[in-house]
Amino acid sequence: MTLNREEGHIEILVEVVLGFLSKNSVLQRRLSEQVFGSFVAELTPKALEMLLDVLLTPETVAGAGELFENGVEVDDEEDISDEDDEDDEEDGEEDEDGEEEEEEEEEEEDEGDGMEMDIDNTADEELDAALSAALGTSKATTNGTHDSDADSSSEEELMNDEEMMALDENLATIFRQRLHKPASHKKENQDKKEQIVIFKSKVIDLLDHVLKHPSPLHLDLILPLLSVLQITKNEAVHSKTIKLLNKMAKSKDLPEATEGLMGLLRKIHQDAAKARGKDGNIHSQLSIYIARIARKAGIEEEVVGVYAETMRKWIKDGKNNVRAGLFTDWINWCQSIRR
Repeated sequence: MTLNREEGHIEILVEVVLGFLSKNSVLQRRLSEQVFGSFVAELTPKALEMLLDVLLTPETVAGAGELFENGVEVDDEEDISDEDDEDDEEDGEEDEDGEEEEEEEEEEEDEGDGMEMDIDNTADEELDAALSAALGTSKATTNGTHDSDADSSSEEELMNDEEMMALDENLATIFRQRLHKPASHKKENQDKKEQIVIFKSKVIDLLDHVLKHPSPLHLDLILPLLSVLQITKNEAVHSKTIKLLNKMAKSKDLPEATEGLMGLLRKIHQDAAKARGKDGNIHSQLSIYIARIARKAGIEEEVVGVYAETMRKWIKDGKNNVRAGLFTDWINWCQSIRR
């Protein structure tokens, strides 16, 4: 990662922290979390965007190349499973994007399989050559026969004990090299995808530190994290993102209302309309969170208008995925705050 001299010191610190976090070192990971915690209260929107960009990176070989330009490895001490979940079908451009991504991944796998076969064939030829050299034999000639003089002489020659021991050692060396051959292209691609997953998990842990300090930046987390739920194929990343959003929604320390607060609520409802079933009721919880902020600012009546708008769309569109619980939760919350 390269440093830009025009960036503020907080952005540079975040870039350094991300560099440490990407290393294959438990010590550097703990150090990065401590350093981040020391300046998290001063985090800027641009610095926060740098963290979110990691989470929004596709979990593909191309995404790995974007994040790990220098070929660094990520610490894999966490038990993170890379399970591919079947996503619900989505409408419009999302279907097309999903199909294109699947086609790209299939092409990568096919290419990986072909390269893996080439590597294995080359390795087999190298193994045959090494064994022939060690045993003092050669492959059959093109007409399928061996040299009769060589066969007769090799049958007559007998090895002594020292020669047998030397041969055993040579054969052992050859097979050790065979067992420790470099990983195949396909395995390397899978490792790169797992690196992204592990890196994302560490960044989510950093964002948990952000929530410990009241800040208007909390509102800037919502939409990007909802996007992460849509794009990730890893169950662990999805689960940790849900937990982070739940923690925010239940927070007692509310940020000040911003000018675009109602616009943010509308976008949360729009995302709920295309959400997958496993996202649960996170959109409802986040909506109540926005309503609490609005009430604190004395503009809770504007929230009523947004919910009414969402309900009208929900009634007219049978394909709208907004859960009925979004409205019942809202009504229950309104009941709880009645004067």
